[in-house]
Amino acid sequence: MEDRRVHQEEIAFEEAVARLEKVVTELEKGELTLEEALAAFQEGINLLRICIAKLNVFEEQIEILLSDYYSDVPSWLEERIRGES
Repeated sequence: MEDRRVHQEEIAFEEAVARLEKVVTELEKGELTLEEALAAFQEGINLLRICIAKLNVFEEQIEILLSDYYSDVPSWLEERIRGES
């Protein structure tokens, strides 16, 4: 079976999710040999880790952007904005 390992830098989040969906579908069919199923499962775990890592980076970037935003907002408006969310 081919080497299915993927590195985080080589794949976009959306592509990782799409590939993960294909792996799950492949596994759910139940037509793989034991070795193929293990390789597919390992690929799925790798893709899941990539998705989580990318989501963590995106979350950090959003927090930085919001922090910058809130630092520019007058305190009276910040209290009102934070109270609505």
